[in-house]
Amino acid sequence: MHEIWYCLFRSHQKSIRVLNPKVSIIIPNYNHSKFLVQRLESVFNQTFQDFEVILLDDKSTDNSVAILERYSDHSKVSHLIVNEENSRSPFKQWQKGIQLARGEYIWIAESDDYCELTFLSKLIKYIDDDQSKGIVYCQSTDVDENGDFLSHRVNYTNRFQPNIWQMNFVKEGREFVESYFSNFNVIPNSSAVIFKRELVEDSIFSRSLLEMNMCGDWYFWIKLALKTKVCFLSETLNYFREHQSVSRNHKDVQKKKNRLLEEKIVRTFMRSVKIINLQSEYLLYHKWFNLHGYLSIFSKSFYNVRLKNTSYFAFINMYITYRFASNKFTKKIMIFKSIL
Repeated sequence: MHEIWYCLFRSHQKSIRVLNPKVSIIIPNYNHSKFLVQRLESVFNQTFQDFEVILLDDKSTDNSVAILERYSDHSKVSHLIVNEENSRSPFKQWQKGIQLARGEYIWIAESDDYCELTFLSKLIKYIDDDQSKGIVYCQSTDVDENGDFLSHRVNYTNRFQPNIWQMNFVKEGREFVESYFSNFNVIPNSSAVIFKRELVEDSIFSRSLLEMNMCGDWYFWIKLALKTKVCFLSETLNYFREHQSVSRNHKDVQKKKNRLLEEKIVRTFMRSVKIINLQSEYLLYHKWFNLHGYLSIFSKSFYNVRLKNTSYFAFINMYITYRFASNKFTKKIMIFKSIL
């Protein structure tokens, strides 16, 4: 198959200046010229300097490429690759960067975020003391387009009691998936994470993951976590940018539907490894049914959200029963029966 990353209008692959880097830093960019310099400076000026940088641009239409080219001669940059066509998937860019990487650890530093200059030194120190640790991430603060404070991410996990993200922790991967990832994506920003490159097998980038736009990172972290220990540093070292163009913004109805269809794939995978969270599966169906009117039963995609091998007519009957149920308790019992 003709892979997108061979379709280049320019491929600048420099002579290797960092022979055996500890960390490969992948910076995938698409139309983030407004934030790009701050991101690049926060990477190149890290107190920990044993790294290579892989710059990727997904056919930006702003002046991102000009900015990237200014940094392309930096001694840490091993690759600058600009796609001839937009890949239409952030995770194809992740895959490409990881295939190019030579470091023991990977850091996917999203181009609209930034970090403290001690980010790498503190995370490397935390993960490097135990070979059974494969994923480490730190606490994040949400900021706006101008870098002004919006909220602290410890609030994102307040629904868990105790909120283990108030302090450092190390968890076995399967336990972490069962207790936390099965509810929602508790690693909301890849920029806060470093992980071992050896954990990433080719099969991780399945067709279903590569076609995702909203849940692919959640799917990716679950697959990695099942192979290793997950550790967390409660110190805030990462700044997570909120702005209008981010892919996680899905306020219109069609994006909400697509988000739930992607979540269905993630939950089907968890079921395949015998991890089932009935409350979260109920919420998936509840949101799905609330987004659809009666005429939607004639749409092929309406049936695709099912989590079990339910017949089309049984699924439609469940939806109609849900619509006519008189109270929330009846609706919940009805859906629980369908997903058990």
